Amino acid sequence: MNIIDLTHEIHTGMMAYPGDPEISLEEACTHETDGCHVDYLMCGSHAGTHIDAPYHFLPEGKHITDYPVSRFIGEGVVMDLQYKNAGEAITAEDLLHLQEIVKEGDFLVLQTGWCEKYGDEAYLNHPYLSKEAAQFIVESGISIVAVDFLNVDPTLWEQWDTHPILLGSEVLIVENVNNSLQLEAGKRYCFCFAPIKLQGSDGGPVRAFAVDIQ
Repeated sequence: MNIIDLTHEIHTGMMAYPGDPEISLEEACTHETDGCHVDYLMCGSHAGTHIDAPYHFLPEGKHITDYPVSRFIGEGVVMDLQYKNAGEAITAEDLLHLQEIVKEGDFLVLQTGWCEKYGDEAYLNHPYLSKEAAQFIVESGISIVAVDFLNVDPTLWEQWDTHPILLGSEVLIVENVNNSLQLEAGKRYCFCFAPIKLQGSDGGPVRAFAVDIQ
């Protein structure tokens, strides 16, 4: 069984969305002084590879704990968008091929290769989903869309079109996917994007992975 880990490691000082809580992973107990090792983790609900629930943008939207764990596991496809440039919108036209490869309820992973820039300043100027592309994803019956960059909306300027469209239709969003270039575009995988079970939260870090089913 071939399993591809799609998760960034969480560590002290790792890149977070500008303005989000800083991420810290430090020793709380040690073998030498306490007889066991325990780490202290401090981070926001969108640290590293994470999933957004509707409550992230919609005050009356569902929280992450309103969904059963089965909601975060399912089959889906990978779409190659490596030709998209820094700060460039992913359009509905870029996604037209979806109609030929997806089934109702599928997960969709958008492969730009931007994860290779994670931790660098260039990572902030990533491709993003236009509102027309977001609406096309909704109409295509996708249940989770995952991206290998920081934000489905642009990060370097104020524009929040895409999150409300997707989350308003309960299309959950996974951001900061890692190792996307290890996936084969057009191929079907079983994906897991199950988050930490944070009571009443707007999302949570995930241990994301893909299982080769073909």
